[in-house]
Parts: sequence; structure tokens; C-alpha cells
Amino acid sequence: MSQIQNFDDVSDAVLLEEVKRRFDQKNSTLEEMAFLTKKLYVLNEKLKEHDSIKGEFLSLIKNVFNNPLSSLLNLSSMMRKNEDTPKTQKMKLLLDMELRKLDFQLNNIFTAAEIEAGEIANYWSEVDLKLIVEEVKEAFSYLIEEKELVFISDIEIGRLIVSDAKKLHTIFSNLISNACEYSFPNNQVIIRATIEDDMLCISVSNVGDVISKEFKKEIFSRFKKVGVHESKARTSVDGLGLGLSIVSGLVESLDGEVDYCSNEEATVFTIKMKLQEYEKAEALMSESANEFMFDDTQEMKEF
Repeated sequence: MSQIQNFDDVSDAVLLEEVKRRFDQKNSTLEEMAFLTKKLYVLNEKLKEHDSIKGEFLSLIKNVFNNPLSSLLNLSSMMRKNEDTPKTQKMKLLLDMELRKLDFQLNNIFTAAEIEAGEIANYWSEVDLKLIVEEVKEAFSYLIEEKELVFISDIEIGRLIVSDAKKLHTIFSNLISNACEYSFPNNQVIIRATIEDDMLCISVSNVGDVISKEFKKEIFSRFKKVGVHESKARTSVDGLGLGLSIVSGLVESLDGEVDYCSNEEATVFTIKMKLQEYEKAEALMSESANEFMFDDTQEMKEF
């Protein structure tokens, strides 16, 4: 249609035709928008269904692995207490060590999947930090003994804190595991915890491979391993490279931040987390804040 300079010269029929054309064009646009909106709605519903199925699948897989594994760990622990021949005792220790490794790696895989899916809600309760550190120390006792490390725990808190016990256990497991794995033999692994200005301050230090500054941005990424230099500290290192990314994700969910410094004298990972109010724990308070670690123990008897 040619450009119209003066509407006074245009007939009513032409004007009506132009109005109709523009109306049809607008109507077509509205229909297209309605179609796209419907498609987006359907896609959104499918995504919701997908997330729901993913969450159910993850929960199912966790139960399939965790329940028998917890039972095997309890059995293994009980078997170690029974005196036997040196050869049998050695086999028991190896069984216990491999089960602990498997339990640790599976927990990391499930935790990483939960973080990826955004399913990391906090479950507040009163927590005994010393008890958690002792639990983790026991879990990695085979590595501490293998490298003849001196494990020093300096928890200067003197009271229970309100936090998520399971998340703290996973955080300490990964930091202590890394500290032991990358330590030079016959050195110290030091755990410290204090309360400063309403903040929980935790540090885990060891003497081993120096982490280059160039890895500062990558160190907490998934599938990245902390050391790159060949040394005697790396001979027994294995894993999935998930540990520090899990630590970062869990610490962030607990209103905290994690960082590190590394030199020839020591590598120190530090965590600062906001202390939670005791009122947050009331709804989920239990007889033991660490009960998740002992669910199966009470049901089993020594033999």
C-alpha cells in the first residue's frame, strides 16, 4: 500500500480496509502469544514433573545404597572388636577400610547431586562439634595410621551450637580427608574451632603439597583436585574431585564462606559461618543432634 499523505483524501472503504488489516495483524500476534504462552506452560509443567521424578529417584537410590551400607559398616565395626588370628584381623581391617571409603564416596556423590538439584534445605538442631570431629577422625583413622599423622583437635567452644549436623559432618569429612590425603607422612593435621563476633570460625590445616595461587578460582569447582605437583604426598590420593565443591556448596547454604591459604609451612582451609539462633532448632530438636549417625547401631547387637 502506498504511503498516505492526507487522510482527508482517503475514502471510508480504504480506511476500513487499513483498520481491518491492522486488527488482523494484531489478532494474529495475540494468537501467537497465546500459543507460545501455552507451550511455555506445558514445558514448565514437564520441568516440574522432571524435577519431582529426579528428586524421588535420588531419594530411592540413596536408600538402596545407604541402608545396607550402614548395616555393613556396623557389622564391620563389631567384627573388629572380636579377637581373632592376625590374618583374620587384618582382613577385617581391610574390609572396614574399604567400606568406609565406599560410604564416603557415595555420600559425596549423593550430596553433589542434591546440591545440583537445589535440594539442600537446612535441618537445624543442637550440635556437639567435638563429637562430629571425633566421628570423622574415626572414619579416617586408617589413613591417619597409614601416614603416621598426628591429629590435633582444638575445639574452643564449650557449648552446643545450632546448625545442620549432617552438613557439618560432610564438610568436616571432606576437609579432613583432603588434609590427610595430601599431608606429608609424619606431620600434623590440626582442626581448630572458635566463636568470634557471633561467627563460628573453623580451620583445618596440614603440611603437604602447596596449592598454587593460579588455582584460587578453580579450587572449589567440581572434578578439580587440589594438588598438581608430583610429590610423596600424592601417592595415595584418589577420589572424584567433588569434595571441595561440596564443602563450598554446603557452607554457603549455612550462611557461611570458605577460603584457603597455602605455603611451604601449611595449607589452611578456613570457614566462617553465621551462628544460628536457638529458636531455629526448637521445631526439629531431638534427644541427640547427631542421631543420624547412629540410626542402625541401636538395633544391632554384638555377636
